[in-house]
Amino acid sequence: MLRVLIADDESKVCQLIEKLVDWDVLGMEVVAVAENGIEALEKIKEFYPDIVITDIRMPGYDGLDLIRLGKEEAPKAEFVIISGYRHFEYAQMAIRYGVNAYLLKPIRKDELTETLKRLSAHFKEQTEQLSLEEKRQRAIRSDEKNLRQAFLQDLVGRRNKEVLTQPLDRINREFHYHFEPGEFSIAILKLDGRVCDEEKNVRFMAEKVQAAAGKLLNGYVMETELTELNGFHFFLLNYDPDDRMQIRRQMKALLSEIRVQGDILKNLAVTMALGEGVRRLSEIGISLKNARLLIEERLLGGTGKLMEGSIDSGESFADSESFAKFNDRISHTLESLDPFALREELIYLKTKMLASKEISGHEILQMTKEICNQYLFFMKKYRLPVEENFMENFSISADNCADATELFDYLTRRLTSSYEKASRLKRQDENRPIRLVKKYVEEHFGEPLTLEEVSQIADLSPTYLSTLFKKDTGITFLEYLSKVRMDMAKKLLKETNDTVADICGKVGYSDVRYFTKSFTKYAGLKPKEYRKLYS
Repeated sequence: MLRVLIADDESKVCQLIEKLVDWDVLGMEVVAVAENGIEALEKIKEFYPDIVITDIRMPGYDGLDLIRLGKEEAPKAEFVIISGYRHFEYAQMAIRYGVNAYLLKPIRKDELTETLKRLSAHFKEQTEQLSLEEKRQRAIRSDEKNLRQAFLQDLVGRRNKEVLTQPLDRINREFHYHFEPGEFSIAILKLDGRVCDEEKNVRFMAEKVQAAAGKLLNGYVMETELTELNGFHFFLLNYDPDDRMQIRRQMKALLSEIRVQGDILKNLAVTMALGEGVRRLSEIGISLKNARLLIEERLLGGTGKLMEGSIDSGESFADSESFAKFNDRISHTLESLDPFALREELIYLKTKMLASKEISGHEILQMTKEICNQYLFFMKKYRLPVEENFMENFSISADNCADATELFDYLTRRLTSSYEKASRLKRQDENRPIRLVKKYVEEHFGEPLTLEEVSQIADLSPTYLSTLFKKDTGITFLEYLSKVRMDMAKKLLKETNDTVADICGKVGYSDVRYFTKSFTKYAGLKPKEYRKLYS
C-alpha cells in the first residue's frame, strides 16, 4: 500500500480529501493528517509517506518550504499541491521542485483520483511491481499510442496524404484508430507566453490539456487523438455531423478549463481554433489549413477565444507599394552596417502593416518570416556570419508570439542583435589588414618600406589599402610610417648616445639632412636641441 499524508490548515479540507477518494481501490492508505507545516514535516520524518497532499499556504512552513524540507527527509516522496489561489510564483517554484500536480480548490473528485492513479502507476514503474500480463498490456498500449501519434503528427506535417486516401477500416487496422463515417475536424489549442520557454511548464500544461480533453470529449466524439508540437496542441476529431454544435460547446468548455488551469502560470495566454468539418478523412487537410489560419488570427484578434469560420484573404500586403518601398530601402540599409538604421526600417514596416485594414494574422506571420529570409540571403551574399539554425529558431519563437506587436518587437530585436554582432565582426575583419600593416611597420620601420610592399602583407591592392588605412586611422600610410620613425628617433635621442647620423639610419632614413628637416617639423626642435632638452 502507498502511504499518503494530507496537510491543510483547514481540518474540513483534510476530512473532505479523506472521504473523497476510495483509497483501498487505489492501493493507498492515509497514514497521517497534519494541520500546519511544522506538524506535516514531523509526520514526514515519522511515516516516510510516498505521497504528500498539501495546501500551498499553511502556518509554520508553507507548501514550498514543506516540499523542500520534505524532499530532504523523504527524497522519493511525490507532492500534490492544492490551493484556493492562482499564485504564479508559488506554482512556478513548485513545478521547479518537481511537484507532480497543482490542483485548484474546490477539489474535484475526478481530478484528484486521476492524479493519484497517475502517481500510483509511476510508483509501480519505479518498483517494477508489474505482472507479466500488465507489462505485456502496457507494451501493447504503448505501441498503439505511438502509431496513433505518428499518424496524427504526419497529418499535421502533411506527410501522409496517400495514407489518408485509404479506406477507414484499413487506417483503423494499421494505426489503431476507431474512425467511423461522419465528420472530421482539426482543432488547435495554442499556449502563448514566456512561461512556455521552460520545459517543466510545458509538460505541466500538457498533462492538464490531456486530462481536460479526456474528461470533456469522451462520450461526445466517436474518435479523437491529441498531439503537442512546439506549443500547439492538435486535436483530431471524428463525430456525428449532427453533433457539431455540441462539439463546439465541448471545445469551448475545454478552452475555459485550460484558461483556469493556466492562470496558475503568470502571463499564459490560451486560444482555441476549431477548423471546419469535412466528410472524408482525405479532406482533413482543408480543416487543418483552416484551423492554422484561425489560430494565427490571434495576432490581431487577441487570445483567450474560440476562433472558427473562414478567413477572408484580401489584397496581399506583399504586393503593396509600402512593401515595395521597404524592399528597396532594406538592401541599402543592410549594406550600411548600421543597426540603428535597420531598426528604423523595421519599425516603419510594423507601422504600415498594422495600419492595413485588409491584412490577416497569417500574412503578418509569413511576412516576418520572409523578412528573415531576405536578411539571411543578404548575409550569405556578403559572407557575413549568422547564428546556426537562425531561421528555425526564429520560426519557433515567432509562432509562440501572442500578438502582432510582440511578434514585430521580437523580429526587430532578433534581427538587430544578430546584425549588430555581424557588423562588429565585419568591422573587426576589415581592421585585420590594418593591424597586420601596423605590426609590420613597427617591426621593419628601419627598412626602406613602400605602400606596394606592405600591401602584399595585407593581401590587398595598394589603392584599396591606402583608402582603408586612411578610413581606419585618419592619416595616410606614409604619415603613419613617418610617425613611427620619428617616435623611435625621439626615444633613441633620449636614451642612447648614438649620433644623429646613426639614428637617421636606424629609423629608415638614408639622408641626414632630410631626416633632420622631417624631425624638426615633427618635434618642433632639431635633433640635437631635442637631445639637449630631454636626455
